Amino acid sequence: MKCYFQALLIGLFVSSGFGENSSSVVKCTKQKGATCVIKSLPTVDSELPDLSKRTTVRILEGSLSNLTVKLAEKLPVRILWLEGLDIQSVYVAPHFEELRLRNNKLVTLETNPSSSSYALKVLDVSKNLLNNATQLAPLHGLEELYLDENRFTELSMAVFEKMPRLRVLSAARNGLVKLAPPTGALVLNDLTTLSLAHNRLTSVSMENWQLPALQTLLLSDNGLAEVDGLDGFERFFDLQKLELAGNRWGCGWLQHALEKVTIRQSLADSDGTLLDKSTDGADCSIEKVHGICCSFTTDADDDTDGGNGSDATKPVVDAFLPVLNRVREAIVQLDQRHEAARMAQSELLKKLNDTLQHRVEEYTKFLEEQEDESERAHAQVTRVLHKVNQLEGAVKRMDSETETVRMKEQERKRLLHFMVDMKNKLLRQAIETDSLWVQANAEKIDYARRLEVGSQPSAK
Repeated sequence: MKCYFQALLIGLFVSSGFGENSSSVVKCTKQKGATCVIKSLPTVDSELPDLSKRTTVRILEGSLSNLTVKLAEKLPVRILWLEGLDIQSVYVAPHFEELRLRNNKLVTLETNPSSSSYALKVLDVSKNLLNNATQLAPLHGLEELYLDENRFTELSMAVFEKMPRLRVLSAARNGLVKLAPPTGALVLNDLTTLSLAHNRLTSVSMENWQLPALQTLLLSDNGLAEVDGLDGFERFFDLQKLELAGNRWGCGWLQHALEKVTIRQSLADSDGTLLDKSTDGADCSIEKVHGICCSFTTDADDDTDGGNGSDATKPVVDAFLPVLNRVREAIVQLDQRHEAARMAQSELLKKLNDTLQHRVEEYTKFLEEQEDESERAHAQVTRVLHKVNQLEGAVKRMDSETETVRMKEQERKRLLHFMVDMKNKLLRQAIETDSLWVQANAEKIDYARRLEVGSQPSAK
């Protein structure tokens, strides 16, 4: 079965247009691991490695014209890296989770019309030849989508209405001239990055866009005078990076749109939005707002006079240029004074912070000393209590020993009394014995005398 599967994959690779300059031996650079890196595409006589235990395949070089349905469905991996292989068409299998297809000649993304569920989360098709975004419509589970450097001239935002988990949408450097509005409200609650930079957009409408998590918005290098439906960038309350340079902003609109946005003064600042600035070589003949070039007239104003608006307004602008230049110089001076005041305030705050930190350290040291003193006193009390406990134990032992001595003394007295009593009894017994002994001797002597007296007449 394994040999059959490998032979089938070889046939599919060959029929799908694998290059003829591939290496003769096809194998993963590492025998084990989740990722199989193939240095070159296989030839007709080569066998593919066993991919049943791999999750990722990455091919470094070669040529592949099409990733067909049969080949895609037979690849048992979730992640494919096929970059720089001159691919023109790719079938997106339902089990793919990540496709890296940069720097190909991709024109077509094929999907299965009968499939309603795709696992694809990351799709990178940058630097290809795509010009139709409707091919992406079935991929509802996308989280990251990179469309940079393709051939889109129009992008329909309705395509993204059914991608609720989309976090990154990048369509920079495409030559876009139009963003077709969504059919309804564009609600992308998870979108954090939106890039439309380096295109040819002259108008963008965000009237029905709901992007509550947006952190990065890149609109630089277009032809925008304002963003329709956007009263101010503070709508994106979590916005951290904003790029607007290289457009045709109207100063009034730009000033109003940035009025309530906290702009970071430096990269070291943690709060606010990091805003790019127009380069020194940019044509800012009239005004800047937060370092972004703008003007008091727009192309739309110019077009109202059939192309002669610029000539009509130029004398007025020229007349006010000296005043505007003086105003700009005054603004620069005010900015410099503001910056100097901010630096002085920062220095003062730093000194106050250092003083406060020093006081806090002293107070902390005092508390530590108090804690040490308290600990020493506690230790002393503990030792005293231990001594008291020892003395109480000694007193109890002495009381116990005293009671023992008292009881022994009583016992001794009882024994002494008993001995004296026994001695007296023995003396009385001895006296009585002596008395009996004397009496017995007297009777013996008397009896002997009587015997002697009685024996004398018998002898006569």
